[in-house]
Amino acid sequence: MEQIPQHIIYLLSKSKLEGLRDDEKLQLDAWRSETDANKGLCDLIDNKDQMQADLEGIARYDWEESFALFEQDYLNTSYTKPFYKRMLSYGIAAALIGLLVLFFIHNLSDTVYQEIPDKDIQPAQMTGVVRLENGNSISMLPGDTLLSFASPVKDKVARAGNLFAATPKGGKMTMLLPDGTKVWMNAKTQLDYYEVDSMREVRLVGEAYFEVAKKHLPEVGEVPKLKPFVVKAGKINISVLGTHFYVKSTRNLEDFKTTLYEGKVRVRQGDRQIILLPGEESYIKLGQIERRIIDLDVRNALKDGYFVFNSETLGVIMDELASWYNVDVVYLDNQIKSEKFEAMLSRNSSLKDIINVLESTRKIKFKFKGKTIYVEKTT
Repeated sequence: MEQIPQHIIYLLSKSKLEGLRDDEKLQLDAWRSETDANKGLCDLIDNKDQMQADLEGIARYDWEESFALFEQDYLNTSYTKPFYKRMLSYGIAAALIGLLVLFFIHNLSDTVYQEIPDKDIQPAQMTGVVRLENGNSISMLPGDTLLSFASPVKDKVARAGNLFAATPKGGKMTMLLPDGTKVWMNAKTQLDYYEVDSMREVRLVGEAYFEVAKKHLPEVGEVPKLKPFVVKAGKINISVLGTHFYVKSTRNLEDFKTTLYEGKVRVRQGDRQIILLPGEESYIKLGQIERRIIDLDVRNALKDGYFVFNSETLGVIMDELASWYNVDVVYLDNQIKSEKFEAMLSRNSSLKDIINVLESTRKIKFKFKGKTIYVEKTT
């Protein structure tokens, strides 16, 4: 059985002892869905009928006779005091099972840490799945460079297409949408594209860089107007007219970011809206969108293959690394998550090289076990 990450062991035990927060439930559900073995283990632990049967079996077990036989066979002594008969209760049996289960789960994992990450941990590879409107699915393979769903220009009666695309943890994908818009999708990203006569719309969870193709509304007898292109990131709408821009949209609102490279976009959150010009970025501050100027030298980071950490917290940095390198992260000191770092690093770097840069600050130390990174504060 593949070793179980320490933080998953913690979540499994916490789920039974005190319950999980919403973000912890999402994390455990994601791990559960990764393999059949993970699902089987969770199902085994969640099987209340089996647990009840096990508890009843322990309650019926003759502990007095068992220990008497043990002492007679191995200690050559007689057993006279029915200690466990007095002490054992249903509650103790339940606690005992819980402790034993956690003990054996814990010991399924190797307890020896490594000083450097496994060599088989690689940067994100070209992989992902696109599901088309007709129900067919197309997978992007490591050898592919681009998936195209754009209709030829000469095909003026081509029907607008809808599609859903997703990249896994440790995956990335580049594709042409049916309207000709080019998209670079980062790891753990979902994109839902929909087009009708009046507009084009994308719903995004994750990170993507867009080069939006200009397309005109089907109007006759008037000056052609560009067809709107809208990206929905949760409750925030980014309205675009022929432009290059980047969007980061996770389930955590504070992680939202839109960076404009060319053209103009309108970012709207409820009644508040901001018009971005090239070299500007919208972000969330105290729950609402704000604007700031960005460094023009690093703004093409996602498309050109760089991580850019501009005074980012370690928690945000490690979330990105976990998605890109398909690893899990466990903090041995939660306070270290708020430490801020600045760096510009190639996304093609080995995980070892990335870790070396972060460790060179002398603020943090990393150790490894399989595909799990353990982070601790330097002493």
